[in-house]
Amino acid sequence: MLGFPDLPLRMTAGVFQKIATGKDGERDAVPLRVIAHLPELIDEPMALFDSASVQGALVVLTTSRVASGAVIAAVLSNARDANTTVNLVTSVYAKERSDWFAEQVRAGRLRYADEKKGSDILEVSGLALNCGAEPGNRNPSTRKVLRAEDLRNFRTAQRAARLFSLVD
Repeated sequence: MLGFPDLPLRMTAGVFQKIATGKDGERDAVPLRVIAHLPELIDEPMALFDSASVQGALVVLTTSRVASGAVIAAVLSNARDANTTVNLVTSVYAKERSDWFAEQVRAGRLRYADEKKGSDILEVSGLALNCGAEPGNRNPSTRKVLRAEDLRNFRTAQRAARLFSLVD
């Protein structure tokens, strides 16, 4: 996944329970059909944002929508699950407010955007995505927002690195 080390993606049983029940009724439950496709949805995001509350975590805006809004997932890198280092899904829910996306862009948290997948939501946010974003830089005017071609290049480099590591 773009922005994370090449580690397994995991979710605890407690997080699954929270997602499937809507945090015990506090919010709408995420349908099982969406939960089943989370690995693909996270791997092919519409947009990625730095988490405002957890250092090292990303918020993934997926291409999935449910009645109450766009489905987002919070993922923490280099987390421990039993005795394994993983990328850990810590939360998944529908985000109802389109102004939330605009707030994230204004705050300089946008790290990746696929304008083809996200034109409806990202344009509803009221902001053009040409603000540039360099990971780790909080100043939106000097940041470079990664695009779909950056994701393709990243995956090509990962595949090549794996191939060459097998040859050694």
